[in-house]
Amino acid sequence: MLETKNLAALEALVADLGVGNVIDAELLEGCSVASHELDEMDEQQAAVVAGHCFQQLFDHTVEQQQGLDCDPDQGVWSGSLDGFGFVISRDDHGDLILDFSVKPDDVG
Repeated sequence: MLETKNLAALEALVADLGVGNVIDAELLEGCSVASHELDEMDEQQAAVVAGHCFQQLFDHTVEQQQGLDCDPDQGVWSGSLDGFGFVISRDDHGDLILDFSVKPDDVG
């Protein structure tokens, strides 16, 4: 029962704070993917970056991460982390923005 409460609290936190996170040097600190690699990362590297950022933002260690799609030319990467979706996209200013979402099929 405690795990269900923790999941619900994490889902609420992600729903509140999971959108519009700029991937900057501070957020990326300690990640195995370096900032100079971000523009050319593949879907698995994007999952590593998203997982690292998820842990930093929500104090939750990601156990399962999967990159699903990437298009470095368009500046878009997507995947999933422990049942949460993620999308990394480049904004008009050139910054990489990380959005997390609660996947409807995983919410019980």
